[in-house]
Amino acid sequence: MLHRDTAPSRRASRPRQLVAMRPLRQIGEAMTVPTPEPRQTPHAPWQELLQGGHLPRFVVLCLGVWLHAADALMVATLMPSAVIEVGGAPWMGWTLALYEIGSVVAGAATGLLAVRIGLRLAMCGSASLFALGCLASAVAPDMAVILIGRLGQGLGGGALVAIVFVATDRLFPDRLLPVVMALISAIWGASAFCGPLIGGIFANAGLWRMGFVAFAVQAILLVLLALFLLRSDRPPRGRASSGAAAAVPWTRLLLLLLAIVSIATAGTLAAGVASVGLILLGVMILVTFFRLDRGAVVRLFPRNTLAIGSPVGGGILFVLFFSTGTISFTLYGPLLAQMRFGVSPLVGGYLVASESVAWTIAALAVSGLSQRHGMIVIRAGAALMTIGVLGLAMALPQGSIWSVLPFTFCLGAGFGAAWAFVLRRVIASALEGDRERASAAVPTTQMIGYGLGAALAGLFANLAGYADGIDAADTGVVGFWVFAGFAPILALGWLTLRGLSRCAESASAAAD
Repeated sequence: MLHRDTAPSRRASRPRQLVAMRPLRQIGEAMTVPTPEPRQTPHAPWQELLQGGHLPRFVVLCLGVWLHAADALMVATLMPSAVIEVGGAPWMGWTLALYEIGSVVAGAATGLLAVRIGLRLAMCGSASLFALGCLASAVAPDMAVILIGRLGQGLGGGALVAIVFVATDRLFPDRLLPVVMALISAIWGASAFCGPLIGGIFANAGLWRMGFVAFAVQAILLVLLALFLLRSDRPPRGRASSGAAAAVPWTRLLLLLLAIVSIATAGTLAAGVASVGLILLGVMILVTFFRLDRGAVVRLFPRNTLAIGSPVGGGILFVLFFSTGTISFTLYGPLLAQMRFGVSPLVGGYLVASESVAWTIAALAVSGLSQRHGMIVIRAGAALMTIGVLGLAMALPQGSIWSVLPFTFCLGAGFGAAWAFVLRRVIASALEGDRERASAAVPTTQMIGYGLGAALAGLFANLAGYADGIDAADTGVVGFWVFAGFAPILALGWLTLRGLSRCAESASAAAD
């Protein structure tokens, strides 16, 4: 029988009498060969997502992303009001540090646990933990209980994000992944706008506790939706559900936790010697964690994570250093704006939101560029982030509120432009068997950097005057050092560009 793709040419080259001798069925098949196969329209993946039975599960995933992303920006707007009521200004850096600590630990462990217990149970458990953390912060009589709640929110939220990425790969066919990831990114961008708005509304009404209650209610709703809508949650066949393949490396996770806690503790002390000692201890534990992970059977990060001269190590460390060096505005921006310019909590929250909006705009603006332009974009992003941090060190103590906006835009636009190109270079250059770890390591490293940066920002703020409480007279000094203090970290970030630029041409082409 003739192959459909070659029948017309063969029929044209043979004598007509041979064609006439074929069985009638073969002639009929040959005559129908040119009929084109039905093809999907460019909008077919979107239509399949909306109409093909995937939408309910996608809604569950979007709610999980929303809770994690919007909560961080909402709390950035609420915390000044909370600190004014319950005190604890020296511990303000921990409100973000503990959230990121929980997110890192849960994010590293949950992907492995989801293989054992399935997506539905993992999603329900994570959302329940997030809800409990929100309720703890809502009823907190002091900063200590708020911090316990923030840790719970970080553990639950970080787990939710990890589950979303596992579920995206498991629940949707490959042809829908670009659409699913694009919509998830849109949800993340929407949270940048709505998170501060929600926090500002509650803060302006004097009801900052109700902001936490609102997110607890949404988390409970997620539990109910996951119970009914996430039914295809069994681990796929062929993947080990126990043993080494799914073992959770608790010892290394504990080391990671101790490293960040050590550095976060330094951020609460006004004693310079003790603070520096704890930071050095935390860095040593962190290096030990990466070295143990490199030789482990079940690794959490790629083997060459600390190799700053390689594309993988350079990319991961780029994310680490620039995440650490640029987080202080998210933590202290709303408070400093209220103290320095007398703006409302809502306005302070939207200053932070402008950074996230700039991230989205920049990411869309460079999305059409090929990977061969990658290093140009990455260097431009590093320059924008550096300008943003150093510019804020001058604008907040001396300028007007309008002078702050260009530098917040630089912070977000720099990271937004560089992010995708760094991620693609890391994945394209990963060793055999490390591609999945490399793709997961980049966002996990970003959360580690945010936690470290929050701790260092707290250290700088306390050394500059906030250790004894919030005082408007100290705002100028604090506003300078919580940004200028990160100049050495940004300099380390620039050193990673050499390794990133060594991405092999073949790997770059494959990434395109």
